[in-house]
Amino acid sequence: MEIPKLGQMLLDAKLVTDEQITMALKYQENLRVSLPEIFVRFGMLKDEVLMEFVAKEQGLPVADLKGMVIPENLVKRIPQKLIEGYKVIPIAFQDGVLTLATSDPTNMEMVEAIQLATNLKIELAVASAAEIKEAIKQLFYSEGAARTKEELLKELERAPDSGKVGAEGEISPAALWDALIPLLIEKGIITREELAAKARTLG
Repeated sequence: MEIPKLGQMLLDAKLVTDEQITMALKYQENLRVSLPEIFVRFGMLKDEVLMEFVAKEQGLPVADLKGMVIPENLVKRIPQKLIEGYKVIPIAFQDGVLTLATSDPTNMEMVEAIQLATNLKIELAVASAAEIKEAIKQLFYSEGAARTKEELLKELERAPDSGKVGAEGEISPAALWDALIPLLIEKGIITREELAAKARTLG
């Protein structure tokens, strides 16, 4: 079984044993969670120790997600399935560069997948596996975390001056589409690239 870069780093630093790496990789395959989460969940490493080690080794800043407000427009830049699948949290966007908090910055597959999905340059910061897990829960599964289609339509109805609602209160197909697009992207049902490709096909 091939040892990922993060696992080899931890082995070289004698923070874990060969047996722990083997066990962690088997658990990862069965549970489909990140390697750092496995190390922490099964008591092989403390979350803070792992985070500080990885940040130092990779020369990356540490992101404190506990006290951070994550803007909705940042979250919408990445399909939800990628955020949950790769356990990342977008924390900043400036000059075409999207900064992600991750517990495993050695995962180049993650970086390439998100670059492809967003067409943006990616920079990384290190956060604890527990904080990332909690942030994902708050973003997508807490009460009021994501607007429903009905809520979006009600917002449109409350804004007749927008020009999207007809004189008699009916909502145009264009307005419905405008309301649904953010929801579809947010839920990871479709990406911006897929929408653009579809628009080119129809246009």
